[in-house]
Amino acid sequence: MDLSGLKITPNKKLHSRDHLLAEDLSKMLGEAKRFSAYLGIAKRYHESDLRGLARYVLEKENLPLEARGKYFFAALRGLIQRRDLRRKPKNSKKKKNTGSARKKPQEKKKIKMRQA
Repeated sequence: MDLSGLKITPNKKLHSRDHLLAEDLSKMLGEAKRFSAYLGIAKRYHESDLRGLARYVLEKENLPLEARGKYFFAALRGLIQRRDLRRKPKNSKKKKNTGSARKKPQEKKKIKMRQA
């Protein structure tokens, strides 16, 4: 069997490890249209945990094919989320207006003092 003439072309839409995991999970559980939901959990949970849970769902005998995805997402509650998630810190500083248009200076309110 000569395999030298075959070219493997990677899918350009799957550009990260999380995308590959989400694609695998959505196809395994028969929900290819819910790729974005699987991508969200692929970013939050460890790959080994998700693949193990998917295997468990697929091996479950009395589970209908249509309910696999629902069962999978319900069982996620028992998993521990990854701690290496990088969240961007919220900037508390407001950006200054660097535009060329100048604003008129605000007039100061005059305070009248009462004479006693």
